[in-house]
Amino acid sequence: MKFSEILNITLINLIENKFKVILTSLGIIVGAATIIMVIAIGKGGEEEVKKQFAGLSAGSIYINVDFTNPNIDIKKIPKLDEEKMEIVLEDSKNISNVALNISGSASVKILGKDDYEPIVGVTDEFDDINNFKIQFGEGLNEEHQNKSEKVCVLGVNVAEKHFANAEGAVGKKIKISGKTYTVIGILERKGDGIQGISPDQSIFIPYSTGYKYVLDKKYTIPQGIALVKDINKVEDGMRDVKDSLDYIFDDEASNYMVEDAGSKIEAALASAKTMNILLMSVATIVFIVGGIGIMNVLFVTVKERTKEIGILKALGSSSRDILIQFLLESVLISSVGGILGIVLSYLLMPLTKYLGVPVLFTIDGKIIALLFAMITGTVFGFYPAYQASKLKPVEALSYE
Repeated sequence: MKFSEILNITLINLIENKFKVILTSLGIIVGAATIIMVIAIGKGGEEEVKKQFAGLSAGSIYINVDFTNPNIDIKKIPKLDEEKMEIVLEDSKNISNVALNISGSASVKILGKDDYEPIVGVTDEFDDINNFKIQFGEGLNEEHQNKSEKVCVLGVNVAEKHFANAEGAVGKKIKISGKTYTVIGILERKGDGIQGISPDQSIFIPYSTGYKYVLDKKYTIPQGIALVKDINKVEDGMRDVKDSLDYIFDDEASNYMVEDAGSKIEAALASAKTMNILLMSVATIVFIVGGIGIMNVLFVTVKERTKEIGILKALGSSSRDILIQFLLESVLISSVGGILGIVLSYLLMPLTKYLGVPVLFTIDGKIIALLFAMITGTVFGFYPAYQASKLKPVEALSYE
């Protein structure tokens, strides 16, 4: 029998039983849609992580108090300061810049309304190291730091929250802890932050001003950040920083931990990929269930069409022709399920956006889902097709 004839017979059977085809392929439809959504969520998660860390330099090294140490006494712990950070810079041939920041919350009065906002005191090198860019106005500089001036830069979310538009906030006066500050700039949007700081949600003031007027010296712990000259020398830079801390703090150096931005990014991406693998496992299980459904239906179909198989064999169809016919039927059913699954994934897109789930639909996801569907139909349809091909014409024609 010619392949075109086999295909024609298969299509006629599928068209005449279209509702059964749709019901049979339900598992495949759900599986295909699940795989596409899983890949989209996984890709979206990875892109979100990359976006969140986009502003970080992979050459940044963070110096933070190790709060996992149960013996730490915040009041007595020796603290970083500008002089100590200068030692870190001078002692290492791998470090190009250093900065300090302190953070906390304070009462803020903007346009007559009282609020409570995160306040971050930073040295003038902080913006450059963290790739902070000013969207409107200007940033904090060395003069502001040296004179402990009462000026501030607003994160974009803070500006939009309190002012009609972010640009309009520049030049306005606000009160922080009862003292008047001038808004000199607005940061570009940054996404998630670093060292527990969310730039979009914070108000930045000079480091010296923060220590002098806003944040409690007893409980505020300065955090350090260093930038390596060469991205390939991060490990050497970290080793240099640790050596400097050992020299500066002696036995107290164990109170501090040194981390690099690259490892944070890799850890976040690894977490996103792990979640993607778990979701893919769920989608695979759904496909297997769908494949078993196809196999069961084909077994029933073989029983129902036993006489038809006997007639085809009596007319000269070979076992190979019967095998191809039923296998083709299985693949077409699963392919229909795959295509309908792709359509379903498009219908689910608005729901994911409504729920705020980051998704990134790619052509790869759709191709993988369709291939998965076809492979599932082939694997699970083979045995019923093989059983059909082995029926003897006489037994098939006499089957009741």
